[in-house]
Amino acid sequence: MFTTYPRAEIAFDLPDEPASPAGQRLWSYVEQELLMPWFYIQVVHRSGRENFASMFMMYHAHELKQFIDAQSNRVWVEQVQLVTPPHVNGQPIWLMEPLVKVAIVADPMDGSHCLVYQVASGATYSLRDDLDKNLAPICTLFSEERDLRR
Repeated sequence: MFTTYPRAEIAFDLPDEPASPAGQRLWSYVEQELLMPWFYIQVVHRSGRENFASMFMMYHAHELKQFIDAQSNRVWVEQVQLVTPPHVNGQPIWLMEPLVKVAIVADPMDGSHCLVYQVASGATYSLRDDLDKNLAPICTLFSEERDLRR
């Protein structure tokens, strides 16, 4: 979902710059090629008695669920925002809104499964325009009430 370019990488190979932690790479920018919803996630890391927050950008709801399921007393998710393009949110601009729930629903017409997103304003989004967004979920991947720690 997010594309990076070598020219955007921030290098740590200068003599006066500290080495990066193993496997970590920094980018001055990334490109989003697909105009699809994505998640902006605030994660808290506990180190000793101190808490440090950082933000993750994630595309897939199933990856969000895996991230939530991996929470511990040292790393937890404090908030999740849903970022939606105009064709999904019905507005002329991209929106970032607090996420309340992500669920999988089954379309009774054809049996296909799709994601439904609910945000704090009460709005419900799906990638399918013709889907009844009030269908009962067959599986809840994320629930603010159940999954967030504050």
